[in-house]
Order: sequence, then structure tokens, then C-alpha cells
Amino acid sequence: MRLLLIDHGRCDHDHTRVHHCRADLGRLGIDAAVCGPSSTPQLEMQHDGMYGIHLHAIAAASHRFLAAVRDGTAESLLGVVPSLSPRLLGLARETARQLIAEAVDATDPDVIFVMHAGILTDLAVETGAPVVVHVAQTDLTAASAKPLMRTLVGRALGSCEAVIAADTAAADALRAGWIEPNDAEPLEVWPLGPTCAEQIASACRTALAHRRG
Repeated sequence: MRLLLIDHGRCDHDHTRVHHCRADLGRLGIDAAVCGPSSTPQLEMQHDGMYGIHLHAIAAASHRFLAAVRDGTAESLLGVVPSLSPRLLGLARETARQLIAEAVDATDPDVIFVMHAGILTDLAVETGAPVVVHVAQTDLTAASAKPLMRTLVGRALGSCEAVIAADTAAADALRAGWIEPNDAEPLEVWPLGPTCAEQIASACRTALAHRRG
């Protein structure tokens, strides 16, 4: 099974969470590539299997956006998105769309696993690959701050093969207005840590089997 891991936090350093997950998946015999924001305008040396989304040039038009990109956390990026103008948001999404498409073309993943529900989730869905998304309550709070983001994230969640909640608060929020409850397939709840490769692999296998019918 080949996976593409997409994080909304910076992904171009070995010590980041997504790279720990990638390494653990490798120990399970699963080939995983990584895609997400870069902490530098351009990667000085791109890791094998790493597809950086360079947002610095676009973010320079907004002090808050640039500060969030430089901070590098998913929470900072997702928190500032609702304040962006439609034009700036569109530019950021188009840049991300191109890099995600490049990553999918290069790696041909069986499943895409997205860390956080945000501006990259529906772009992952657009590729046509099965998508699993891991959702924190803060993701939903940020998305609720702007009707456009509420629509984008809501549609993406409805199109994913599987939705994982980070904790019971996130699960309750998802059930309260973001996804349709399914008693036959209870919502999975588990935190996303650097050593959760087996849970990621299991969720992706289930998603792949669901897609294949």
C-alpha cells in the first residue's frame, strides 16, 4: 500500500510529526510520501518523497498570513485562513492544488491521509484518490468562522472515505453538524501522535477496501 501524507503544518524537517509517522509507516513496510507547507520559501534540499507547498510569496501580502506560514503549525495556518481575502485564499489554494497534484502524479498513492480538516482537505479529494482525514475540534472551529471555509470543509468531509476524530470533543462536534452519523460504522476516535502508524495504516486499508467495494 502506498500512502500520501498531507499535513497543514510544515513538513520539511525530519523532526516534524508527519516525518515521524512516515518513518513508522516505513517500518511497517508501507511506502509513504509527504506533502505540506514548507517553512522556507524554497526547499534547499528536497527530501526524497517530500513535496513542499511554498506559500511565502503569496503570504507576503498579509502580515498575519506570513506570520502563520513562518510559525509553521497547522493551528496557525488554519486559524488565519478565515481572515484572508477571497483573492488571497484563491491564490494559496491554487498553489497547494498544483503541488498536491504533482505529489499524486509522482507517487500514485492508494490512499491519501490528511492531517487536519482545512484548506488542503478538499484539494486531496479533488485528486480522485481515497481520502482519510483526521479532525481536531480546532479545525472545525476555524472552518466555522467563514461561510466559504465552512462549505469547503463540510463538502470535503462528506466526500472522504473515512473521518477520524482526534478526541471525544471533536467527535461530538462532527456529529453535531458536519457528518451524518452511521451506527453501522462508528466514528473512530484516536489522537494523532508521532507513533500512530498502525492506526493510520488500518484506517487507510479500510478506506481502500471501502472504495473498492
